[in-house]
Amino acid sequence: MPELPSATAAPAPATEPSDATVAMLRRFPVKSMLGERLPELVIDERGTAGDRLWAVTYGDGKLGSGKNSRRFRRAEGLLHFSASYTAPATASSGATASSGAGTGRPHVVTPDGSDLRDDAHLAELLGADVRLAREDAVSHFDDCGVTLIGTASLHELGRILGDTEQADARRFRKNILLNTGEPWIEEDWVGREVAVGDEVRLRVTKRMKRCVMTTMAQRDLSEDRRVLKTLTADRGMCIGVGADVLTPGTVRLGDTVRPV
Repeated sequence: MPELPSATAAPAPATEPSDATVAMLRRFPVKSMLGERLPELVIDERGTAGDRLWAVTYGDGKLGSGKNSRRFRRAEGLLHFSASYTAPATASSGATASSGAGTGRPHVVTPDGSDLRDDAHLAELLGADVRLAREDAVSHFDDCGVTLIGTASLHELGRILGDTEQADARRFRKNILLNTGEPWIEEDWVGREVAVGDEVRLRVTKRMKRCVMTTMAQRDLSEDRRVLKTLTADRGMCIGVGADVLTPGTVRLGDTVRPV
């Protein structure tokens, strides 16, 4: 099911140091659209199965995004669309690393709440010659196939912003939200192997640099230009981390996450 506009607040950080645990899981079937909250995520060699596997694609091959770059073209309003798969993503024997087995064309809900009919409907809504295209030889990921962020980091960013509540995790579009007791602890894992539950092993490769999409309005989140300015001034534009997959498997809510 598509992710609901309102999200349950993430748990407050623990008062005593302990292993991080998985508090929330998200997957985004279409790049730069809203996605879905799930009880578990399949992780394959590519990354989070089905994540960003599809993208709004222009005739020149550029992908619809919240920013302009060599690969991307800014497409206004994508964060008011949502996408989900009608069948679960599963890793299957014989599937290629980027096959996204079980992830056919996603179901897309438009900003007015209606179902997207086809590519012609998408082009009409966006006012451009676009189609919904599946990833081919070139990855749709900006950087890493699995991304993580800690609740304590969100609480600390909220404090820096001067807010009474934590920064909203939805702004940062990470796959795995961790319940953590120490701000920025996930950044200490860069260069290390991390065990996620009993199956998955990741190598955390980098702090994730964020862009203007963190400031944009989406569903019931209003525009907030303070977010990127504050991250730029205090955190080198970074929040959360990206990881490569060492051992595929399934990540579930409540799984322990720890460096090994």
